[in-house]
Amino acid sequence: MKLTQIKIIHFGKLNDVTFNLNKDLTVFLGANEAGKSTTVAFVKQILFGFHLRTNKSPFFENYQPLDHVSPMGGSLTFEDKDGTFVLSRLYAKGDTKKGVLTVSLNDQEVPESVFFDRIQNIDGSFYTDSFIFNQDMLREVNGLSQAELMEQIYFLGASQSHKLLDLRDEFSNNAQKLFKKSGRKPVVNQLINQIQDQKEVLAQTDNEFKDYRELEEKVAQERNNLKEVQEELAKLNEQGQKISLLMQKLTNFKQYQELKQELKPISFSKEDYEKAQAIQSKIADLTVDVNNLNKQLQEIETSSDLTNKDKIQALVDHKAEVLHWESESKDLQRQIETTKKDLQSYEQFQPEAVKLGKLSSETREQIKSDYQDLKNQKQEANNLPGIVSLILLVAGLFSAIAINNLFVRFLGIMIALGGMGLFVWTRQKNAKDGQKEQEFIEKYGLDPNTVDLNSLWNELVQIESKKQTLFQLDQEQQSLNEKIQAFVQDLHPFITGNIQTFSDIVSQLNSLQKLLDQNNLAKQHLNDLAVQLQERKNQLAKNKIELSKIFAANKVTDFAEFTDLKKQAEEQDQLKLKIDALQNDLQADLTQLEKIAQDPNALAENKAHLEEQISAKQAQINDLHAENAKLENQMNILANSDKYFAEKQKLADLESSLNENIKEYLANLLTSNWIARGLDLASNERFPKMLEDAKKYFKLLTGGRYIDIELDKKLKVKRADGKKFEVDYLSRGTSEQLYFALKLAFVEQVSDKIALPILIDDAFVNFDAQRTSHIVKLLEELAKKTQVLIFTARQDLVDNLAIEPIKIEKE
Repeated sequence: MKLTQIKIIHFGKLNDVTFNLNKDLTVFLGANEAGKSTTVAFVKQILFGFHLRTNKSPFFENYQPLDHVSPMGGSLTFEDKDGTFVLSRLYAKGDTKKGVLTVSLNDQEVPESVFFDRIQNIDGSFYTDSFIFNQDMLREVNGLSQAELMEQIYFLGASQSHKLLDLRDEFSNNAQKLFKKSGRKPVVNQLINQIQDQKEVLAQTDNEFKDYRELEEKVAQERNNLKEVQEELAKLNEQGQKISLLMQKLTNFKQYQELKQELKPISFSKEDYEKAQAIQSKIADLTVDVNNLNKQLQEIETSSDLTNKDKIQALVDHKAEVLHWESESKDLQRQIETTKKDLQSYEQFQPEAVKLGKLSSETREQIKSDYQDLKNQKQEANNLPGIVSLILLVAGLFSAIAINNLFVRFLGIMIALGGMGLFVWTRQKNAKDGQKEQEFIEKYGLDPNTVDLNSLWNELVQIESKKQTLFQLDQEQQSLNEKIQAFVQDLHPFITGNIQTFSDIVSQLNSLQKLLDQNNLAKQHLNDLAVQLQERKNQLAKNKIELSKIFAANKVTDFAEFTDLKKQAEEQDQLKLKIDALQNDLQADLTQLEKIAQDPNALAENKAHLEEQISAKQAQINDLHAENAKLENQMNILANSDKYFAEKQKLADLESSLNENIKEYLANLLTSNWIARGLDLASNERFPKMLEDAKKYFKLLTGGRYIDIELDKKLKVKRADGKKFEVDYLSRGTSEQLYFALKLAFVEQVSDKIALPILIDDAFVNFDAQRTSHIVKLLEELAKKTQVLIFTARQDLVDNLAIEPIKIEKE
């Protein structure tokens, strides 16, 4: 089982700390007083409780938080093949000393035993002695004598060996206080001497004892006589009790005979009565049902009368048509709105076309004619004459100026004049055409140069078409509204409230449909009730016939007479029970009582004679008691006047005391030997296996100086040079190393049943560099087999281990 996480809430100086651990070797590095020992104590106290002040171990000291915060405690997380264990222990005021422990396995809370069974239910002391290594442990070893240290080492194979050794010594000392072979002071020795002296005193009073014995024999004889007479008296009393019992039973016998005479046969069938009772109950229930059904039929017939049902149904049947009207109205409205938007678009983007649309048809024809005339004039009067006139003018002037020939000059002048005349005529004609365009613009408000009148005529056609469409849609909408209004008028007599929308019409039609449905359901329910009523009537008639048959079979006319017959039968049954009870009580004496009943006086005479015999025997017993008392008084006088019985009692007390002390002596001696033998057996079972591992660890710890550990009559170690030494002759340091190796080997031996981490808390603080290197090899070897947590302040040890440490910072 591997410890994977330590989570501290509040514990000593540590608050809100979490350590995640390796599953083989984890090193905590921190200065002195940083909290290393506190963490070690936290692990042990979460496992086994907080304030175990009655425990002698020094590792259960008080670790209440320094800041007086609450709660104190935290959790440990363990992992094994079965899953993850989380042990959470919290302590607060009012809790038990151990705190409140919660154990969970794979996130499910389980009993504590599920975890502690895995570690063999060890306690805190065993865990401290076996799995924790620190300076306190080494100081404890240093305080032992060499012999005690050897015992600690030898018996390490037995769990709780420290306690067992203390118990062995305690029982051995108690035994020696009770008896020694050559002792005088022990209790048993003193009692043996006192008993011998008392026997000599008792022999001197033997004559008085003989007289006492004679009286004792007479008393025994008288007691036997008394016993015989008492037995005879008991027999007479028994006979008297039998006679008294017979006299009492005689009265019961007379009652028995009287009851038998009252017994008479009654013809009654309990089964038929129960059937009749059940049928009577059914008839009552059916009668109630028939009355209720008749009442319901009347109520439904009254409430289900619906007038104008056919008209309402006809209106409801138009619901689909109304929904179609609604769809048609929405579609018409959408088309009207779309057409209006199109006309508004023409007004915004084609205002000239809209303007033309507002004119009369004659005006529009005149505009079209005037526009065509302007267009034709423009085509005739283009710019070619002006260009030609300019060309002629330029050519004539060039000829007149540049050429020296007179004819050519004359001709050039004439050409120039002709070109000038043509230019003037062109300008005049263009001015006249421009005047006509201006008149057209002023008359119609349209510029023929910027407006394409042909395109406007096309747009005008589109506008006229939209207007015609809008007119048709308005007509369709009006026609549809007239249909709807006519339908609403037909609907008004059967509804309440105003109708504004199609939803109102549909809602009213749904209400009328619901009314029709309710009416239909009422009619159906009316039919069902009629069927049920007829069924109940049939059942009622059938049950009455069946009841009549039962009455006839039992010879009664009605249920009251049948009930009276039942009462008579029950009375006869009670009578039979009484007769049977008396018969069972009198059964053994029934024959004898029949004879006694014929002559009851004879029984009384027998009783009187028996009482006389009993009285005589009682007197005889009284005389024997008096004689016996007289003899016992003489014995008491003899005993009180003599020292014999006092001395005899004294001897008996001494012998009893001797027996008790001998038992106690033997118990202590056997217990001491049993503990010693148990330790020996436990060590012999584990020690050989443990010895092999201890040899390797001891060799590592001593750097190869010691290579073997041997166990013969005593525990010995073998040095590298072949020399052997008993433990008594080892140095203190070497003894510590041997104890350390054996203890580690023991942990390894029990790891198959108790798999818990080893905690090493600054146990190597006094080791030099060479010993530290030996320790590193040991720890690396050990971590391969079990989990090891090292708490140290030595940086060189961490460096040698070559592992990233968990640092605990000092506050």
